[in-house]
Amino acid sequence: MSEAEEIAKAIQESAKLGEKGLEIADKAGSFFAKVFREPINEISGMITDKLRFIRWKRMVQMADEVNKILEEKKIVDTRAVPPKIALPIIEEASLEDDPNLRYLWNHLLANAMNPNFNDELRYGFIEMIKGITGIEAKLLNEFYEVLRRDGKLRPLSDVFQYSLTKEQIMQALSISADVYAISVNNLMRMQLLSPAILKGGVKMGPEPLTIYKGIDAVTLTPLGVKFVEACIK
Repeated sequence: MSEAEEIAKAIQESAKLGEKGLEIADKAGSFFAKVFREPINEISGMITDKLRFIRWKRMVQMADEVNKILEEKKIVDTRAVPPKIALPIIEEASLEDDPNLRYLWNHLLANAMNPNFNDELRYGFIEMIKGITGIEAKLLNEFYEVLRRDGKLRPLSDVFQYSLTKEQIMQALSISADVYAISVNNLMRMQLLSPAILKGGVKMGPEPLTIYKGIDAVTLTPLGVKFVEACIK
């Protein structure tokens, strides 16, 4: 088959896909028109207006909650937030239906507006919130609270010395082994958690033997600490 014939065939296939897409859209539109007993164009407008209302309602709720966070911190004069940070936070928060994750968006924006918050606000935190679940956010917070209560958060280089076991985390969050495994692996992927490496008393040469715990025991990473402080605390 010549190149010209291959191009012509590709165009024909694309046209078929386009026709199929229009057929599906028309079928869906006809169905909803039947449900609501309204013309298709009005149904489309109703759905669009509903989505806009939901997003607007969430943005208003976000404004109230961020203002409350700032009031609790006694912040009156806020600082400007770069559009690169502010716009994706607001957009993602308006689409989020999990209250645990909306909590993270609200705190990230509040800290960005807080002139007393001196830690670095990484753009990557936005992608991290988009990539975790509410359970995973609670897991990070639980780990952070354990370290905070025991005074083990500083220096950051030492956080690797303190670990929680699989059983401790499952019990604290009331989650199954499967949920634990998936959550921990996802948080490791983003380098917010890491496997615990325990040092034994037996030495081989000058260095003590170490035990790699995989997901059976994990540590919060320095990046995980900073993520919690920017997005949860």
